[in-house]
Amino acid sequence: MHSAIMPLHSLQSLRAVAALLVLAAHAAQIDGRFFSQPVSSGQWTLGFAGVDLFFVISGFVMVYITHGKPRGDARFTGRFVYARFTRIYPIYWFFTLLALAAYMLVPDTLNRDLADLEIWRSFTLWPIEGELPILHVGWTLTHEIYFYLAFTLFLIMPERWLPALLAIWAALVIAGSLLLEGLPAIGTLIVNPLTIEFILGALAGILICSGERRLARTALLLAALWLAAAAWLLWPDNAEAFPAGWMRVAAFGIPAALIVYGAISLEMQGRMRPPGWLVILGDWSYALYLCHLLVLSGLVRMWVAVLPDFGPLASLAFLIVSIALSVAVAGAGFRLLEFPALKATRRLGDRLFEGPQRPRRAPAAHEDPAVQTGQAGSRDS
Repeated sequence: MHSAIMPLHSLQSLRAVAALLVLAAHAAQIDGRFFSQPVSSGQWTLGFAGVDLFFVISGFVMVYITHGKPRGDARFTGRFVYARFTRIYPIYWFFTLLALAAYMLVPDTLNRDLADLEIWRSFTLWPIEGELPILHVGWTLTHEIYFYLAFTLFLIMPERWLPALLAIWAALVIAGSLLLEGLPAIGTLIVNPLTIEFILGALAGILICSGERRLARTALLLAALWLAAAAWLLWPDNAEAFPAGWMRVAAFGIPAALIVYGAISLEMQGRMRPPGWLVILGDWSYALYLCHLLVLSGLVRMWVAVLPDFGPLASLAFLIVSIALSVAVAGAGFRLLEFPALKATRRLGDRLFEGPQRPRRAPAAHEDPAVQTGQAGSRDS
């Protein structure tokens, strides 16, 4: 590996695909709930597999941005944790505040009382027993924070130990999920099978960083066949039929890891370059993931209050408009909120952790400044 981490356009493109899949799944849910003749179907909920792709990407990125970096170095480890938290929390807090304000203004949109909202747990992303955070998609970020904290422990140990540490972690998750019952929310999080998807992504990162990229096309072909078989066998009629636990990991986590390994390997070999528009959507993917439920929920309530339900055309029009509006809001959120916050937290991080001097230029949109680990060229989102 070079000392500077190269930007991976394929990674951004996969983030875009993951966010669009989740958007489509939620749009279909709302379509089926509010329109008499929805054109979407229960099978759109297969889009929730975008979450599994996100988890695999996170595992890959943690290995990729720390490869060859100093283990046991307090400044590097501190910068790593700082970068992870400032990447997740600021814009998440913004959209959580919007969701909380919406619930207070229109309390009948809640399926629980305002007094029952887990406000401090929602804002801290602490695991919540049997409930979702105020911003519902935050449940996945609770997993992300756990991944990051666990991986931080690995940074104090030699890098050559990483495969063994990941194997031990996986074994503990498997044993815990199969043998332990009745755990509190934090225990359930620790032994959740979805952790294996992060570990699979980390293993893909180890392979790529080691230079083993010859199986890229085979991995992508196998992933395509795997996903086709999973979709055909599962074919959910609604969100409740979407697989959970180990079935979900087997159906979507494994092919997601193959896709990440294959796509990034091909890019590094110079055999693939994603279209620019998809890379840009990848830049917006986190904002899209956070904002889309608010956009969908607000739009559909205005839509049904003002416009008549004129059958399948109404459903189709809503899907097109809601998806386009979600992407537009995400783009605005990235430009006006997320990107400025990332630059500001990076500057603060440079002062706090006394990182090396960098050229005084504004980074390009795809260069995420919030996740620098104190080494020139390291990036992630």
